[in-house]
Amino acid sequence: MYETSVNSLLLLGVLWPLMLVPLLSLKKIRPITLSLAAWAGIPALFAALLVSPSIAHWNFPWLLLGMKIGLDATGTLFLLGSALLWSVAGIYTKAYFSKEDRQISFYSFFLLAMAGNFGLVISQDIFSFYLFFTLMSFASYGLVVFNKDKEAFDAGLVYIILVVIGEVMLFVAFLLLAQTSDVTSFESVRTGFINNPNKNLVILLLFTAFGIKAGIIGLHVWLPLAHPVAPTPASAVLSGAMINAGLLGWLRFLPLGEIISLYWAAGIILLGLLAQFYGVIIGLTQRNPKTLLAYSSISQMGIMTMLIGFGFYLPEHWKSILAGITFFALHHGLSKGALFLGVGMLGSTNKLQRYAIWLGLCIPALALAAVPYSSGMTAKFLLKSYTAYFAAPWSSILSVLLVIGTVNTTLLMIRLLYLVRPAAAPFGVSTSFSLLWPWILLLAGILSLPFSLDFSLKIMRELNALPFLYPLFLSIFITVFIRKIKKLQNIKPVPAGDIVLYYEKVLLFLIRNGKKFNFILLYYTRFLSFLTAKITKFSDKIAAWIK
Repeated sequence: MYETSVNSLLLLGVLWPLMLVPLLSLKKIRPITLSLAAWAGIPALFAALLVSPSIAHWNFPWLLLGMKIGLDATGTLFLLGSALLWSVAGIYTKAYFSKEDRQISFYSFFLLAMAGNFGLVISQDIFSFYLFFTLMSFASYGLVVFNKDKEAFDAGLVYIILVVIGEVMLFVAFLLLAQTSDVTSFESVRTGFINNPNKNLVILLLFTAFGIKAGIIGLHVWLPLAHPVAPTPASAVLSGAMINAGLLGWLRFLPLGEIISLYWAAGIILLGLLAQFYGVIIGLTQRNPKTLLAYSSISQMGIMTMLIGFGFYLPEHWKSILAGITFFALHHGLSKGALFLGVGMLGSTNKLQRYAIWLGLCIPALALAAVPYSSGMTAKFLLKSYTAYFAAPWSSILSVLLVIGTVNTTLLMIRLLYLVRPAAAPFGVSTSFSLLWPWILLLAGILSLPFSLDFSLKIMRELNALPFLYPLFLSIFITVFIRKIKKLQNIKPVPAGDIVLYYEKVLLFLIRNGKKFNFILLYYTRFLSFLTAKITKFSDKIAAWIK
């Protein structure tokens, strides 16, 4: 009886935010509904803490093509991080918007996106995952354009275009997967990859579709556009929870641990490395803290992209690598969410308040910098240990690159703390206790994370922490060196979205010259048909002559 009641929290975690949305339209109970909306993530948080992954499974054969939800070890950590961040952001939202109409409008999209995020985490089949992933993606558009100014609508346009492209690619990939499997569960779909004649096409579609959400290099442009214009609680969940949905999609559907592919491994690892360094280079030029944090997310997701590449090269070690990716996603999501929420409270001119918040921001910033006895130290140790599985000299090269990546992340965090220093101009809204206390709880969660899991606690006890200080010292030295070079200080910030400008130019060029391209394409197609016919005719003559 107790187990059934506890497992019901999984359903409640998804249904509760959905049920609150229509209640927001009822004026008589609106104050109560708004109070409940602020705490809408709590059932899912309790589910992550109390539900046992081994027994938490629900089947609905009458719904869609057969719907299955449940939890496994990976889903539990993803749900824990997402639910904690959504809960904190929900409580934060109530104080962030002073007007009731703004709260109603924001919570309408916020709750739908929350339900979609929780739903895809606990989904155990491709159709329910697609349903919740789509709900989250389209509801998030309302969060991006919430302020209804030109910048918000421009960012929303880029976001929704990429979302639609990703949804179409994902739908096609799922149809191709369903053709080779009688069952739509994750395990059956991954196993079916081995005999799938369209294996490489499906991998490409899945990697690209989920890569849009994860912010892979080239498809990352929505992140630095959306984060600065979205309200602070929306930025926190966009970067801390929703971006991890793309990563979870890779883990659920790519044949990691099932097949070995040197080509996919090399390509994905290279993309991850490019994102890791590109995000830092562009991020260091930024002067808007939220834009810098967006590029930091791109860089951090580059590290997780690399690990996906590891899975294609080292299928025999995939279980170990999966544990590292999951912990890294939890660590990054909570830390990045705390940074966004903290930055959003720097609107006060009270120096004492600003100093207190700045010191609080140091906690997630140092965690991302992997200082000793932080969650970042555990995550970076796990990542570095996986490089030992590679043959020389790649093991040494990858290990060095990860250390350089840690230095780069630390440089970004130092830059962030400089931009939001107490003497800087106010940013965001003024601090209040209602904003402060949920953020403090999140900071406490970040501090306790490395000591909350058995394998992390074991690493803390056995690991020599001193080497993890070297990247911090090196980053401080580089920062001091840069501060003395005036030319480097006067570098203009790269426009948010960077290469989206080139995408726009190409699109406008195609639109303006569409008729010319149609004309060229028509004659090119006719030429190919003519050439194919001639080759076929010549081949038939050769075959007849041989006979």
